[in-house]
Amino acid sequence: CSVAVRGQVYCHNMDCFCLMQKYFLHSPRTAEEFSAYYNFRWQHLRQPLNMPAGSEQDSDEGESFHCMAVCPDQTIIGVGRINQESLSAMRIRYMAVNETMQGMGVGSAILSELLNYAKSKHANLCWLNARKQACGFYQKHGFEIVGQTETGLNIPHCRMVKHLGP
Repeated sequence: CSVAVRGQVYCHNMDCFCLMQKYFLHSPRTAEEFSAYYNFRWQHLRQPLNMPAGSEQDSDEGESFHCMAVCPDQTIIGVGRINQESLSAMRIRYMAVNETMQGMGVGSAILSELLNYAKSKHANLCWLNARKQACGFYQKHGFEIVGQTETGLNIPHCRMVKHLGP
């Protein structure tokens, strides 16, 4: 079990515990960090769909802003990515939070970091394709459902947008 209080969490992986330590957000910087980041994305987003390693990446990785939530013991507990789609619009993809940490603010912190990045790049719109079970999370953060979409993953998704202002 895990408990979170304003960014402080009891989180664990199989052998180590970071008791009441704050997780922190940062972009992966080294090849080792990117490898762990992509592995987390694959384990949480693609492996459950029986998709091969590598399917968690696309051609926009190099032009994207990546964010991960990490415990002091370097255990990744959440990830997300945003990339520029046009001069005024950015797309959020590959959001995932460890199942034991969901509902504790980790996803909200990552999403906030991605939206702040979009604002810093003067985007006035962010959009994403959310799995049906995640739509409520994004709605709580001001995203609106604008339709259904097919992503090729054979699971229902909603197209969602958030206006960031002029």
